[in-house]
Amino acid sequence: MMKKTLFFIVLLLISCSDLRKEDQLAKLKTLQDKLRTSQNKFQAAFIDSLHVMTMSSSDLERSLKQNYTSDTVDIALGKRVDDYKRMRRMFGSLGNFGSKLKRAYAEQEKQLQSLFIDIENGYGERNKYDTYIDLERKKNEQIFVLLQEYLLLKKDALEIYEAQHLWLSDFVSQLKSNNE
Repeated sequence: MMKKTLFFIVLLLISCSDLRKEDQLAKLKTLQDKLRTSQNKFQAAFIDSLHVMTMSSSDLERSLKQNYTSDTVDIALGKRVDDYKRMRRMFGSLGNFGSKLKRAYAEQEKQLQSLFIDIENGYGERNKYDTYIDLERKKNEQIFVLLQEYLLLKKDALEIYEAQHLWLSDFVSQLKSNNE
């Protein structure tokens, strides 16, 4: 009788741990899917020509300084130039955000895969798996917040670029032709 009771207790513990294991693996799979979706969104929004845009805006600013000789500045022109300078600084932040996000996605993907393998094979402290999953969920959320900041900054910078770059470029060209 004692052997049968012990057998049922062991069987019960094994089946309960398998149920938790499947639930934990499902949670991790969801985290991995959400991370991949977010990463795809980032890759679609990533500006690979950011360096070119930064250089052209710097060159345009330098040309404006060299060719604009008036003692007074029109308020509208001053606002345009100020917005343009602010946009150029945004490009630096976008580059930093982009680098951070690339690293964060790679590290988090690796970490989630490692935890998935650990849970699947029963490595490590099984009683802490739920805590680890919660920690990884929080890391995912931090990455998602960083992505939203990146997208907002990108939107603001590109709106200014589209609104000001062509106009300022034409203005500088006109100044150059007047100075010659």
